[in-house]
Amino acid sequence: MVGVDSQLCDALDNQSIFNFLISLVLAFGIVFSYIPQHLRIILRKNSRGISPWYLLLGTTSGTCSLGNVLLLSADVMGCCGVLSGGKCFAATLGVIQIALQFSMFAIILILYLVYFPREITTEHRLAVNIARMALAHFVITSFLALLVFVSGKYISLYAGFLGIQATLLAAFQYIPQLYMTYKLRHAESLSKHTLMIQAPGGFLWALSLALREGTSWSSWLPYFMSAVLQSCLLGMCIYFDYQYPLAMQEFYDPLVPEMEDEEYTISIFHEDAEHTD
Repeated sequence: MVGVDSQLCDALDNQSIFNFLISLVLAFGIVFSYIPQHLRIILRKNSRGISPWYLLLGTTSGTCSLGNVLLLSADVMGCCGVLSGGKCFAATLGVIQIALQFSMFAIILILYLVYFPREITTEHRLAVNIARMALAHFVITSFLALLVFVSGKYISLYAGFLGIQATLLAAFQYIPQLYMTYKLRHAESLSKHTLMIQAPGGFLWALSLALREGTSWSSWLPYFMSAVLQSCLLGMCIYFDYQYPLAMQEFYDPLVPEMEDEEYTISIFHEDAEHTD
């Protein structure tokens, strides 16, 4: 197991107040940024328009990021035995941020399953299988991380592997969602408010993680990649809002009847077919 690093503990005992405040604001911001997405699915009572593969890649990427930062921050958390409660909280804010992000994203996956249209049997089975794969990945990753931590061997190696895996998953995470949004020409159940908060906030979060003690490039790079791709997705959603003005009603009124929403989507497909012909 990892012992206490007295030099690291001394550094944590004299942390930057500025970095602490930024990290605290980001922790609250992470929770706040996901609320519009949760509410949009709940109020519409429909999760259509969100790619299940986007959710799978996002959940597995979050699992790897959480495992990475927990292993790399083991020394930091070990210092809590010699630090005051407040300084221990400040030292572990990076871990708390990633744990919050993982939890809030996992809630989207749960809501996706709860509100997914049951009549679409094939896609519903896919959604259930996606959830099973995400759970299996979480269990296996957690088990291996626990084994590595208890043995005290290959901690940095496994943490680096998780970081690379998280970065690759984050790099591909938004591709299925970008494709689905492009095909629909509409955000559907995807919250643009959440993207508006997270896209710029992701860059700030990556910077905050990079400046923290006990982290490496493998900790902050996945969030930098996510911020870049979120910006692309947000830009696409805004473009379609102005390209197809009728979709703006759906954006501002999440309680638009499903029949109207379906008619709009069908009309878009008809327009595409006419242009193709």
